[in-house]
Amino acid sequence: MAGTPEQEISATPLVTEPAGGTRTSERREIAKSASLVMLGNLGSSIMGMVRQIVVVAIGSSVAGPFNSAILPAQTFNDFLINGSVSGALIPTFNDFSAPEKRDELRRIVFTIVNLVLIVMFFAAVLYALFAPYFINFLVTGYKGPEKQLTLQYSQIIFFSLLALGPFAVLLAALYALKEFAWPAFATASYHVGIIIGAFAGSLLGVRYYGHLGLAFGVLLGAVGEIALLLPGIRNQRLRYMFVLDLKHPALQRILKLYAPVALSFLVSMGLIFFDQHLASLTPGDGAANYTAMRAATTLIQFPVGLVAAALSFAVLPTLSAHAREGDMERFKATLLLGFRIGLLLMIPAAAGLIILRVPIVDLLFMHHKYTAQNAALTAVALQNYAYQLPFVAIDQLLIAAFYARKNTIIPVTVGIIGVVWYLLIALPFWRTVGMPALVLANTFQNAMHPVIMLILLRLAIGSLHLRSTIPTVLKILLSSAVMLAVAWGLQLLLGHIPLFSLQHLLGQLLTVLVAGGLAGGIYLGLVLLLRVEEVGLVKTALLAKLGRK
Repeated sequence: MAGTPEQEISATPLVTEPAGGTRTSERREIAKSASLVMLGNLGSSIMGMVRQIVVVAIGSSVAGPFNSAILPAQTFNDFLINGSVSGALIPTFNDFSAPEKRDELRRIVFTIVNLVLIVMFFAAVLYALFAPYFINFLVTGYKGPEKQLTLQYSQIIFFSLLALGPFAVLLAALYALKEFAWPAFATASYHVGIIIGAFAGSLLGVRYYGHLGLAFGVLLGAVGEIALLLPGIRNQRLRYMFVLDLKHPALQRILKLYAPVALSFLVSMGLIFFDQHLASLTPGDGAANYTAMRAATTLIQFPVGLVAAALSFAVLPTLSAHAREGDMERFKATLLLGFRIGLLLMIPAAAGLIILRVPIVDLLFMHHKYTAQNAALTAVALQNYAYQLPFVAIDQLLIAAFYARKNTIIPVTVGIIGVVWYLLIALPFWRTVGMPALVLANTFQNAMHPVIMLILLRLAIGSLHLRSTIPTVLKILLSSAVMLAVAWGLQLLLGHIPLFSLQHLLGQLLTVLVAGGLAGGIYLGLVLLLRVEEVGLVKTALLAKLGRK
């Protein structure tokens, strides 16, 4: 909070032009960086969508176990290293980002990489031994063959951490050095590996262990992520070092920053596993319900990765520099710019996913063994998840703001308290309402987090000048409301035309393209007509990154 000590290491000035020019240049830099990460995340999100389409098409009896099997490795990776990227690694690496400190940065980065490799190896071996007991709890409601498949998948997938752990460290180093291109596009490799595994497995068949192709695809994708970081690592002269300098002061600083975050991830791990446990026991088919939740989550993660995560990663280095220099006015201006861009993109994204949920889900997922009943469950989950999107955009930026001030305790504490919001809805209703109750519980939890964080940040640094954003937010809400009405009306009209029937693939595609395209075009036209300044920033940044002036 306000009493957080400032970093001792002085910052190299970002620019040397006058204050007015500095702010304009800085805003453009943030918009360009965010746009580049957005483009990379767009590619990754598209591949993630294709991956989920391929997996669910195999059927919920395979998709359910596979999605459940990823959880142990994913949550352990988040707990041990991935969760420290924003809160500890980027702010610390940023202090050593000057060219003259590159060798010291290398020493720190590869000390952590080597340490993570050692820990991940022993963790994977231990997990292979104790997995049967853990999986029995995690998917209690699954049928016998589904449980066995979940166990086999999870034991293989856990070894992907030998690549995913170092990847997170190297990703943080490149982001701290403002090398955004390769990290942004590298994450797509993970999904590509799973897709390759699915197709290879289907060709090999059960006789040749093809049913395990998805799990081996995870290993392939994890290695591919590291490979795609190599050009960026070379650009920034981060050659590998065989070193384990555990006494370096930067490691102690990282541990101090990350200790509260690690506690939060421990609580989050427990909640994630509990959520999976409840999902497997929900009325109906537990595997089908959980598959619907994961398919809907993939759709939600599309705008989250494209907008919220991209903005927070792009803004964090600049926020860290302002916090280190004690320039709170520029810190607040940067944060408010992020708020406005986030809401500009996330409010219409939420509205579009809610109103077009049925044709979107049918178009993307209702193929092969994924039935109309499965698609209907997914559409319900998607609607209930989508309400949280604007809140998530603000939340990611607020977390970045606290992390930039070297304060990880507040986000962690609020996150732990957020578990209560989840339990208030999940526990009373999971047996009766079923899967939708678990989704709403997650949405309520994620919506309350930024509300509390915003109040605490204001107490820490004073007024954020939020009133200055009200005109922009009102324009965005008005434009989104018109977009929503147009999309709803078009769906009703098109539903009477056989060509647009949702009973066939062409009709689903045309409904999404026509209703979604026209509604989106109207939204864009309205925000331009209402002169929402941030539209121009995003447009300029995207064109610059695409090589057009």
